[in-house]
Amino acid sequence: MSRFLGGRRAARAAGAVSAVLLALTGVVVGTAVPATAAPAVAVRVALPDDGGLNPGDILTGHNFIMQLDGQSVEYIAEVSGLDPDNHTVTLSRGLFHSPIVQRWIDDAIAGREGRLKNMTIGICDYAGNIVKRYNFGGAFVEKIVLDNATHEPSILTVRYFTFNIG
Repeated sequence: MSRFLGGRRAARAAGAVSAVLLALTGVVVGTAVPATAAPAVAVRVALPDDGGLNPGDILTGHNFIMQLDGQSVEYIAEVSGLDPDNHTVTLSRGLFHSPIVQRWIDDAIAGREGRLKNMTIGICDYAGNIVKRYNFGGAFVEKIVLDNATHEPSILTVRYFTFNIG
């Protein structure tokens, strides 16, 4: 008899876990819930409207975001080497690389017309809201350091013509 009750408890616990997971994903299943069950909790998940960037994700929990010509394109892991005298700044890219930034790098390497962009590096708060902007006019990629494992550009030295803080 105790073996039967243990199986019922395990099935009830599995059902509760499944219900919570389904609620988190927004799936609604029409099943009967016992009167002794805990009340359902409404969970809302905010979907990004900025091209798929998720500031709350653990893998994208950076403090900086790069914008090219006003469009948010990629999170930046580190900004260093801001040198207003030589008009350069060094950017360490995050884990996920945008095809828009890759095209910008390719244009700079080839010397194409689209290489000059208005780049903004935004400092973000914990919720991903930009609290301070560093604006770089006429920015282009001058130097690239490749990641040894992936052979993708991971550190960019960007040269610019104008600079202001907004």
